[in-house]
Order: sequence, then C-alpha cells, then structure tokens
Amino acid sequence: MRAVLTGGAGFVGSHLMEELTCRGIGVTVLDNLFRGKIENIAHVLDENNRFVELDMADHENIRTMAELLLVERPELVFHYAAINGTQYFYDVPSQVLEVNTGATYNLMAALREAKKTDAAFQCKIIYASSSEVYGEPFSLPTKESDLTYVVLDQDRDSYAASKLVGEFYIKLFSQELGLDYIILRIFNVYGPRMVGTKYGQVIPEFIQRLSEGEHPLNIYGNGEHKRSFCYVTDNVSMTADIALSDAPNGVYNIGNTHEVSVLELGKRIMRMMGKEPQFVFLPERSGDHKRRCPDTGKLFSAIDFRDCVSLEEGLHLMI
Repeated sequence: MRAVLTGGAGFVGSHLMEELTCRGIGVTVLDNLFRGKIENIAHVLDENNRFVELDMADHENIRTMAELLLVERPELVFHYAAINGTQYFYDVPSQVLEVNTGATYNLMAALREAKKTDAAFQCKIIYASSSEVYGEPFSLPTKESDLTYVVLDQDRDSYAASKLVGEFYIKLFSQELGLDYIILRIFNVYGPRMVGTKYGQVIPEFIQRLSEGEHPLNIYGNGEHKRSFCYVTDNVSMTADIALSDAPNGVYNIGNTHEVSVLELGKRIMRMMGKEPQFVFLPERSGDHKRRCPDTGKLFSAIDFRDCVSLEEGLHLMI
C-alpha cells in the first residue's frame, strides 16, 4: 500500500509518516519546507519512502501533482499541508487564508485531473481540519454535529475559515469524483519536533521560554482558558486506524478528552522543571477561545478505543 502525505516534513506530518511506515505503507511526502524540516523525516527516507519539495499553493503545480498521483497510485492521500501556529493567524491572516485554501483546492483539482486522465484512479482522502472551526463552542464536550462558525471581525479566524472552506472542498470534490474521504477535526496535538517559539503552540513554547530563563512565566489572559491536549503518537495512531478502517465518509473529532487550564499547565511544567510557579498575566489575545474539548464517541465507534498518554507523561517526555 502507498500513501501521499502533504505537509509530511512538519510536526504532526513527520510523526504520521513514521506511523505509516511502521505499518508497512510506503509514503511520498510533499512539502515546501515553510515550517517543515527535511531532518524530521530523513531517517525514514529510502527506496520506498521519498520526499518531493513542492509548493501546493502555487496553481501552476496542479498538473505536477496530478502526474505524481498517477505515478504513485496511492490508496491513501493525507492532506496536512497548511500554515499553522497561532501567532501567524494574527500576523499574516491573509496569507494563512490564501495558502491553506489554495493548497487544498489545488490538491483536489489535481485529483480531478488525475481522474480525467485515468477514470480507474481511486484513493481515500484524509484531511487535517481543526477544532478551531467550532469557535467558542456552544456545548462541551463538542460533537461533530455542533455548530461551526467564524467571526469576520477576528483576524485569527482566518485559520478556522481556511479549514472550513477546506472541508467543503474535500467533501464536494470527493463526491464529484467518487472518492472516499475522512475529515479529522484535530484538538491540540503536542510532542517532539513542535516549534517552541510564539509561532508554535503553548506547551513547547512554555518549555522553551522557561529553559531560556524566563521566570516568572508570561501568559496571555488570566490562565483560565482550557484545552484538551493529545500527545502526538496517540494522534497519529488514531489517524492511521481510521484511515485504514471502513468508517463512513464524514467528519470525526480526534483528540484527548481530558481538559486542563493554561494556568494549571504552566504550574505543572514549572514544577517539573524545578521552578516555583510564578506568572505575569498579559492582555488576552483577541478572539482566543475559552475552552476546547472533543466528544470522541463517533471516532471510537469506528476504531478500537485506547487510553491516551497522560498529560503528566507527555510533559515528562517533552521536557
């Protein structure tokens, strides 16, 4: 079995490539290395697993992608290429929207071209969407059937908007082309290789800033925001499971259901690093959602249930 994995040199993508290769699946990675690094996947590149540097957001590359798909003949196409990292949503929101929607459209257009050339070509699409599409959730834990929305006045919603538009591209193109698809709304993944700057996510950023001597620790808002953090090996294992299952086409939440406040998270990290918990509270970032917790019942109706790595264990592994 073969897979094409876009964004496969990035944080989650590189761990997913490892998971797929461990399951005997050959992988071709497409990545423009904007955030990804070739060293993230160098150890798994061989005659069966290869890397292609490609800017998927460039409309001129649709034909190139179509030809690659016809050569590789993947049974699975995982689409993880996107600009992520919360600070980007504030700094370059128009670029986030343009690149993420453009890359998804171009991939689906390439699949359309491949089908035009060879009507027998078939694959399943697995799309990395985001829990950001739920905005400030109306119910917790949040189900896939709950309301999704974006707020025009919030620039940070450029990312959520790009993921929602991407979901429509995945669903509608797949229906048109007769392809199976899975949309994964991913909740707060963390683990090794994650960017530790303000352009990454909170756990590696806290660890890096504390390692560099920041004490007290600066946090946005009052620390009462809550998130459900999922260790990356759990995420990619569940992803591979549902990709290889006969789960019906549709949307699935993927994550850990255990919530923790940002303040409690900071305290745990500081204690584990031998520091007394002390904080400086900065003004809250505009549009930052208060809580995020998935209902994973639909996911585990399609795949076997498993216990997730505990936050304590995951933080220990990170530190």
